[in-house]
Amino acid sequence: MGRLYDGCQKISDYIDRNGLDVFKTRGAVAMKTGFLITLVTPDDPDDPAKIQSLKDAAREVLGIELDI
Repeated sequence: MGRLYDGCQKISDYIDRNGLDVFKTRGAVAMKTGFLITLVTPDDPDDPAKIQSLKDAAREVLGIELDI
């Protein structure tokens, strides 16, 4: 699995574990990243810009630091 995919999975797991509104939270992340985390697959390339936008979105939307 790639770093981008791992990061998306970590965000999805965080949303589920904390009982957050799935649609609102994923939508807020998508607005920050420019892509839907649910559409990222293990085969997607690890684009450094996407990885950074995912880290930024996790920090801004969820208040967490992604270790990917």
